[in-house]
Amino acid sequence: MSTRAQRWVVTLRQAIKQEHGFGWNVREISGKVQLTRRYEDQSRSSVVLDIPWNSDSITPVLAALHDLRTRMEQQQIGLKEAYLLGRSSVATRSSSVDWVVVIDRFRKHKVDDTGEVKASTFNSMYQPVMSQILKVVQSKPRPRDAKTLLGALRDQYGGPPGSRARQLRIQYAAQLLKFSVTELGTPERWMPPVDLKPFAGKASQGLGKGSAVPIKDDQLLEIVSSLPDERWQDAIKLLACFGLRPVELKHLSVRGNRLHVSYIKRTSRGATSAGDVHGLDPLGMEGESARLIDQLSSHDLILPPLGSTISEVAQSVNQYLNRRQAWVKLKDLLLYKGETLSSYSFRHGYALRAHERYGLSPRVTAALMRHSLQTHVQHYGHWTDALTIDQAIERATRALVSNPL
Repeated sequence: MSTRAQRWVVTLRQAIKQEHGFGWNVREISGKVQLTRRYEDQSRSSVVLDIPWNSDSITPVLAALHDLRTRMEQQQIGLKEAYLLGRSSVATRSSSVDWVVVIDRFRKHKVDDTGEVKASTFNSMYQPVMSQILKVVQSKPRPRDAKTLLGALRDQYGGPPGSRARQLRIQYAAQLLKFSVTELGTPERWMPPVDLKPFAGKASQGLGKGSAVPIKDDQLLEIVSSLPDERWQDAIKLLACFGLRPVELKHLSVRGNRLHVSYIKRTSRGATSAGDVHGLDPLGMEGESARLIDQLSSHDLILPPLGSTISEVAQSVNQYLNRRQAWVKLKDLLLYKGETLSSYSFRHGYALRAHERYGLSPRVTAALMRHSLQTHVQHYGHWTDALTIDQAIERATRALVSNPL
């Protein structure tokens, strides 16, 4: 078995385990896929699917397994019975669209024929939508045209109107439908409408386009550990531990045992002031803030080339991170969920850490981040979830009981 073949087999088996748990396995039998079910009493049952054993088989196998398992559970029958029952019913569906084949051909078109998307991108971004489509077309009432399919996809899998996740879901589905009509001869009723707004929706006023989400401590650890350059490791740690804006990496000094930022941000509403900043160590990076200050004080901390202007520094940080696999993987995952990752995500993570891990109030956190309380509440208030609020109220209640007026 080649290295490339091994990768797709591992991917397929991991997907099966994730969706269906233990007890299912696949292997090659005479160039085709053999599916095996191992029961709790260690007995086994196997069927050979009419699916070739190659790297294009991931989607068809997952779809076939989903169909077989549904039939087994609904009718309380074994694997072989479910398989034979499915084969006997194919003739009754001969006039309908074989969406498993359509999706398989669509993947080949996108990845192998045109190279529009990488295989890894299809698996992480397109494949979840393709699985949702297969479930929609198998549910009742079954969609009979493009509009009812897109409507069912919208209604069953939701997402806020206009959110990136919902937009991508509808766009990928529309691409599949258009491909099926123009390239595979699917009936014209499956051609998606030109206007997809009724299905994708319109975003409501909120964070606004381009607003970045906070990076969490476990995500931070994974990204930092993946960086091969120690200079960039320290730069990212400074952003995260002290909640710095990227440009502030160019305006750092040590005063006493404190990190001092001389940068002043000017806006139409006024200007921030220079001042000392306090480190809030991420979980798993205890003592990192003090280490960074010591190294900066002794001139042992060397940062990478960053440019000089605000845009140059931000571009340098983003450009470096966008070449790192761990960053790109997280960025793609968040993009599918309708969220954005940027160099400011480290600063936003500092704010989230201040509230959730250190239990600091918005007023104190705003002061630490050197902006107004109004700005803090406006941009960070929506990240304070119900649990954080409950914990804050509980702490305040305990303080009042311990120190009554």
